[in-house]
Amino acid sequence: MPDCRSRDQIRRMSDAEPIRRSEGQCVTASQLVRHFGLWQERAARAPVYILHRGRPRFALTSVEVMEALCTPLAARTDDGALEGLLDAGDAITLILDREGRVTLASRAALPRFGAAVRAGSKPAGLALAGGELLDDAIRRVVGSGIAESIEIIPEAFPARRLRCDLSPFPGGCLLRATDLTTEQELAAARALLLAASMASAAAGAVAVRLSLRGYVVTPSAELAALTGIAAEALASARFTSLLTVGSRVAAGEAVDTVASGGGPRRIAAECLARDAAPTPVVIGLAPVVVAGRIEELAATIIRDAT
Repeated sequence: MPDCRSRDQIRRMSDAEPIRRSEGQCVTASQLVRHFGLWQERAARAPVYILHRGRPRFALTSVEVMEALCTPLAARTDDGALEGLLDAGDAITLILDREGRVTLASRAALPRFGAAVRAGSKPAGLALAGGELLDDAIRRVVGSGIAESIEIIPEAFPARRLRCDLSPFPGGCLLRATDLTTEQELAAARALLLAASMASAAAGAVAVRLSLRGYVVTPSAELAALTGIAAEALASARFTSLLTVGSRVAAGEAVDTVASGGGPRRIAAECLARDAAPTPVVIGLAPVVVAGRIEELAATIIRDAT
């Protein structure tokens, strides 16, 4: 793999205070191996940090991100390709020049902050509080090559908090913003989803969390009992693979419809069971919406007694 930075830069960055990362971005090596499908999907949206003795040691990310980071800025003749890279995920990302002015902004940043992140503007203008501190932090990162993080309150959304992770980037600085308020809301939504899952299990139903791509997330003991498949194996399974061939098309279409904002869906299907005949079931699907965005899907499986 090509060396993206000089040895001095690497040494300085290794001495820097670590960037804070959410729990959903960190994984042990053993968890990564057991549930690679889940973590691979997360890494496509944002870097996943692999822990060694409790501390981040390696990062798992997409090939596109690595190639962009390891390509000298002078070699990038196609700004459209770089824009495509920024828009590949749903992260709020800005590329800044050495003066701290925006040169490129991801598609996710523009509808949130508009003129504050347009080319030539300074991102300090998007902050209701912490703007001057952000400007100072950008100058330090550009000058020292050492990553920093800072929290701000965006002017457009004063009820929310953003964590801005600043990293050295060829010709300037890379700013990646995380909505901390959304993370808190997502944690609350997942707590409610867990409670609903427990209530469903008590009533004889099976609750399942699905990623937007239709993979099982954190499978329950009830789902393992229904399918006869160990929970560890279910963690990387596509939901439709748990159904008979005749049920998969309708189930896949329902998942895609709900994930794209089409609202809840109900379908009849047959669930595969190891060493047993398929079980007729009714499946309900609904989106888990946080801060106006669909973050994942909730599914309920009920045995069809008719």
